Amino acid sequence: MDKFDGRSAVEEYISSHPLSYSTPDLILKEFVMWLCEQIDDPKVNGKEKVPRIMLYTKLEEKDSRSSERGKDWSQSSLFKSSDATKTSTDKPESKFCIECGLKLKSNSKFCTKCGTKQEDI
Repeated sequence: MDKFDGRSAVEEYISSHPLSYSTPDLILKEFVMWLCEQIDDPKVNGKEKVPRIMLYTKLEEKDSRSSERGKDWSQSSLFKSSDATKTSTDKPESKFCIECGLKLKSNSKFCTKCGTKQEDI
């Protein structure tokens, strides 16, 4: 996966462009246009043109997780539900009014819109 080095790009842009009399929106738009300009690719000795943003992207360093990218995680124990985390006393965070359908807190006894008494299920 490629990683964008925004700090280097911003430092180079600011060092070569005056920012006087500019709004933040204008500066951002000009910076994006500058990043999108087609320039000679230094890796191919100027034979091809690439967007300038490609000079500031680099391959991320491999870590221990990179070898596991293709792994099927659906069978992993990390993603299986545990019976220890499930309890019969778990209540949902919200419920709906039995009369008008307004979304209510799970511990509401009455509807705040229509005033109907809510039954515990």
